[in-house]
Amino acid sequence: MTIRFVSVVGADTGLLDAAITHYRSLGVESFHIIRHVESLDDPDFQRSRDVMARHGLSFVAVHQGPWDEDLNAYLIRAQMRRHSGDWWVVADLDEFHVYDRPLTDVIAACESGGYDYVRGAMLDRVAADGSLPALRPDMSIWEQFPLAGLLTLRVPGAGPSKVTLARGDVQLTLGQHAARTGRMMPAEEAFPQVHHFKWTDSVLPRLIRREEAYSSGDWHQTYAHTVDESRRVLGHLEANGGRIDITTEGLEIHRCGRDYADYEPWAALVPMLKTFT
Repeated sequence: MTIRFVSVVGADTGLLDAAITHYRSLGVESFHIIRHVESLDDPDFQRSRDVMARHGLSFVAVHQGPWDEDLNAYLIRAQMRRHSGDWWVVADLDEFHVYDRPLTDVIAACESGGYDYVRGAMLDRVAADGSLPALRPDMSIWEQFPLAGLLTLRVPGAGPSKVTLARGDVQLTLGQHAARTGRMMPAEEAFPQVHHFKWTDSVLPRLIRREEAYSSGDWHQTYAHTVDESRRVLGHLEANGGRIDITTEGLEIHRCGRDYADYEPWAALVPMLKTFT
């Protein structure tokens, strides 16, 4: 059995190196990373190819054209169905999965229990002062963003659920928030953390571009609340001098390392987090 990883890499490629390293450490053997570019002349396109090459990899496909909200799901599905009997780790580039046990043990439990996919929830990683810093190549991202909490859930009001692991024949919904087919492993048996390293210096220009492109119709919008969610985050940042207010009630911001047991409120929050679909 081959454990495969699939992701679509877009305009922000700063986490590509760290993501490959992280998922290799979990036991991923085959990387199916698709590159989306609006122009092949984008200088970051070659830089991202260089990062892949340093890991002995190349992009499995390159998609050139405007970004559509359902493009990510389409490209991921095209890869998964090529190996429908294998297990796939599915993640956006800024999502780093953390399990309470080795990935092979989770897969074995799925197979013995007759489960087709595993779903967990996001923990947003934030800088110690709530700022949006540039990624530092000389520093671990886990140390650069030592806080974790429920920013995605509480500020934009977006759903925190994420399918992290699935058989290749499972059909996932937009954003991998749920699955249309298959049997889910109960949260009581496995509920992985999805550490979300979105809150860097690139998030503000990306949110502004996202809001403008969806509002103008330059990008096709499928999910009705996308623009409103972006505006809520932009409003929070504007109200707090370009920072995340880590004291905001309900964010559940705590110090956190890179191990499953490091986020102290996790066990208490799981009953609430598992209710989202």
